[in-house]
Amino acid sequence: MPQTDLNPEFSVNNTRAFPSLTQPKIVGSFSVDADRRYIPTGDNLKYLSLPKPGPTGRIHLDLNEGFEVRQPKPASAKDEQIDHLLRFIVDNLNRGLRERDPEADRTLGTDFVCFRGLLRMVMCTPYERRTGWIILATRYRGTVYLCAKDTPEKIREEASQTEQQKRFCYYGFKFEQHVLSDEPDQKPDTSAPVIESEEFCAMFSATLEGNRVLYGAEMDGVFRTDPLDKRHLMDAALLNRLEFVEVKVKRRESNQRQVDNFYRFKTRNWWCQSFLVNIGRIFVGLRDDRGVVDEIREMGLKELDRDSRQYWSASVCMAFCSQFLAMVKDTMAGVDCKGTVYRFEYDANRCRNVAYQVFEGPNEESFLPGWYCSEVK
Repeated sequence: MPQTDLNPEFSVNNTRAFPSLTQPKIVGSFSVDADRRYIPTGDNLKYLSLPKPGPTGRIHLDLNEGFEVRQPKPASAKDEQIDHLLRFIVDNLNRGLRERDPEADRTLGTDFVCFRGLLRMVMCTPYERRTGWIILATRYRGTVYLCAKDTPEKIREEASQTEQQKRFCYYGFKFEQHVLSDEPDQKPDTSAPVIESEEFCAMFSATLEGNRVLYGAEMDGVFRTDPLDKRHLMDAALLNRLEFVEVKVKRRESNQRQVDNFYRFKTRNWWCQSFLVNIGRIFVGLRDDRGVVDEIREMGLKELDRDSRQYWSASVCMAFCSQFLAMVKDTMAGVDCKGTVYRFEYDANRCRNVAYQVFEGPNEESFLPGWYCSEVK
């Protein structure tokens, strides 16, 4: 397998300056329903609605409630790959997504298309010593499409999940149900089963060191006191005026080692995830070992960055993401085929360099559907 010159460890030791990045702008949105169907509206947008503390000044949110009747995301969701992003692009080709330069050799006005989660994963790579990744890339009509693929290790881990591990994953969904509502200032309905498949996604556009990236991101909710017409959330100007927030749940630390681990590992993911979508505030539920939240703490993104600097650098994360995109673009410069796939792989255990394989023509790794290619041809 050919090795690239991209080495995450080298980036940690040699990156100083933060790369050039335009502020991410929302270009549209869509929803995904309980059956994983694409909806071209903001139906699933939620509003932040924090519970009011009791007489003791504390709250009591039992995140175990409803675990047995939850509706988990189906395994078939992995087969969607980036299809929802592609449906959004087709719906909005004539709303500013087409390339405007008549001399350009591409259909879309963007160099890359992917999910925010893939960018976050790449950003965190310089500090990742245990978990690798696989990214599939296809260059078609001048744009590179990126799609994350589960590694064999991740597939084995998910197949062998214990009941307790599944419960820990559920805690995050249940906490969202407790603090997000369908209407502003409305008390959330926590008696209904948690539906893990439903999503509200915003589409962002940003330029990183000259490379324009179009990416989709699932958004938790907005901080707002008056209702929005969710049927008309395609208005980019309106979407960019909203204050989106992130909600998280974590175990309350009981010693300094646990605090250090939080800032060494977890805050890096939180910061990268939120920074890419202009989120400035994260509302964190602090739970005990029984899964009960008794306090919600607001954490600012700037404070996360400041308090984590002895463990990781935002400049290193962003610079490595820029270097990865530039490397992919350069490696695939002579390719333009909907079926050909370059498989980029990072193995945290064996080698510090990113490697790749080429699968030419239609093959088992191809992920761009025919219906999409016909629309953008």
